[in-house]
Amino acid sequence: MIRLLLLGTLSSAGLGLLEAGMAHSAPDPATLADHLSDTKVLYYGSWRCPACQAQSRLFGEAVTRLPYVECGKPKELPIQAAACKTAEIRAYPTWILPNGERREGVQSLEELQVWSEMNRTP
Repeated sequence: MIRLLLLGTLSSAGLGLLEAGMAHSAPDPATLADHLSDTKVLYYGSWRCPACQAQSRLFGEAVTRLPYVECGKPKELPIQAAACKTAEIRAYPTWILPNGERREGVQSLEELQVWSEMNRTP
């Protein structure tokens, strides 16, 4: 009985958010990837990092449009590996805005949209 009451309350609250226009859908991954690239946000990661793989999966096919810097292949990609050292990357994935502000760990598409100040479509 309590479970049903709680679910009913949560459902009503969710409908209220939708009616008030406060609920937002996830941004289009390709549009977000292009925005991140255009605004010079950098995504540092490693090919062997499970969290980076999870982060990349959130973008689906648009992952190739991300401004990605590979830190885990110093022999194959020495310039990118040097960029990781210069940026003092300590955790993967790491996202860095042009002003130096950073986020570590997997970020949702919504979090990246807000953090990078991408305009939301109505």
